Amino acid sequence: MAKRKVYVRTPGGELKIRIERKKYDIPKCAICKKPLNMPKLTPKEARRGFRTPGRPYAGFIDHKCLELALKKAVRELAEAILLERKTQT
Repeated sequence: MAKRKVYVRTPGGELKIRIERKKYDIPKCAICKKPLNMPKLTPKEARRGFRTPGRPYAGFIDHKCLELALKKAVRELAEAILLERKTQT
């Protein structure tokens, strides 16, 4: 578990060290680095029941980058099929 030291001044005027859990960053897209529409959660909170969207790569890539990647893959596949048909005839 990631932890950090926080210096806290007590009512007596002393500085004490308190160890707290680190705050986690908002999840970001792996391609464009934009923040994903997900809450800031610690791994423990995420295990308790937060559900990511049902699409592939949810929680890792945002919907626009996924859409562009799928379109690119389909175009490449279509080009490969057309080239195969041309070589057969």
